[in-house]
Amino acid sequence: MRVLWLGHNLAFPPKGGPLQRNYNLLREAAKYHEVHALVFDQPASRPPGVTPEDCVWALSKFCASVEWVPLPRDSFGVGRYWRAIGGLLTGEPYEFRWLRSKQMVKRLELLAGRLQFDVVHADTLGLAPYMFLVPHAGTVLNHHDIESALVQRRAASERSLLWRMFWSREAAHLLAAERRWCPLFHVNVVVSDDEGALVKPSCKGSQVCVVPNGVDIGYFTPRPDPGGARLLFCGRLDQLANKGAITYFFHSIWPMLSAKMQDLHIDVVGKNPPAWLQELSQRDMRVHVPGFVDDVRPYFHEATVFVCPITDGGGTRLKILDALAMGMPVVSTTFAASGLALRDGKHLLIADTAEAFVEQIVRLLADKGLRQLLAQGAVDVVRQTYAWDTIGHSLVAAYEEAAARKVKGC
Repeated sequence: MRVLWLGHNLAFPPKGGPLQRNYNLLREAAKYHEVHALVFDQPASRPPGVTPEDCVWALSKFCASVEWVPLPRDSFGVGRYWRAIGGLLTGEPYEFRWLRSKQMVKRLELLAGRLQFDVVHADTLGLAPYMFLVPHAGTVLNHHDIESALVQRRAASERSLLWRMFWSREAAHLLAAERRWCPLFHVNVVVSDDEGALVKPSCKGSQVCVVPNGVDIGYFTPRPDPGGARLLFCGRLDQLANKGAITYFFHSIWPMLSAKMQDLHIDVVGKNPPAWLQELSQRDMRVHVPGFVDDVRPYFHEATVFVCPITDGGGTRLKILDALAMGMPVVSTTFAASGLALRDGKHLLIADTAEAFVEQIVRLLADKGLRQLLAQGAVDVVRQTYAWDTIGHSLVAAYEEAAARKVKGC
């Protein structure tokens, strides 16, 4: 089959979140089908020194063609706020206004006029309107998370009345958009059964398929237990869920934990750390904040325990899978581990209060046997369920289902 991938990022380098998922799914799809990628470039998603041309070169190793267009200029700075305000008046979610581009329309019309596609993959809800420019193809809409539910949770946790009203209205607009667009696609792809249950009421007549997030088990390989007392948190630190997690950790967990264990250290690795965290690392030499790193594996090798105190967000947490693939004991909230086929006490330890987090971390640091037991269970479940080559079969099946439903007129 010939597949067109419409994306909202250039999927390289594959470090964290949508970039990691998209790079690996593109690579897996290209093992079985002829894949052409037409995507927006998000400058903020590229590390310093990585150009769009670098991304195209990397993806061209397996894609039949890779083309990109810049995001509209008013997607940045003050312009994005005007887009958001405009959405309040029109009822159109920011997700759609952000990705509206005449240049993308022209490029897509040229591509669809030159090649006949069997399947078109729209990689986020805001790209759904472009499907009409690719006639006679099976259609797949990917959900990295369920936008309406994600924004509604943000509204519920917002302290400011004004912002709570804004996010509640945006969530309602997104839900209306999901109900409009999801049924128009032959297949809706989600990352977990939990996310599928959230979006299924909006997908009447459309098949919902689970294509989980995964991990590169050739890159993230098991490491020996280093012993010691070193914790690790990884994730982009200007992302809302991660910001909330580290704030919760250092305000509620770290004071109790560090009082119990004077020799404890923690590495907080990720792009754009907040100023308060950098200042804390200057005052407390046990807190290390290296920022963005090209290769996170040395930090996995040195750390004894991986912590994931995330309590909000969407999708599934890829960094948990990276840690599990390397045989790292993980302490996580129930929410952070949701959507993953993981069992408390077999693959990781669950803690939903600050006191429980402290207890589980202290327990792991004191018990090498428990760390080794969890490490083996973690490596086994990742290899059986979350290796990208396994997940690739699920994506290909979704494409084949979309093509078949198109032929049947479903």
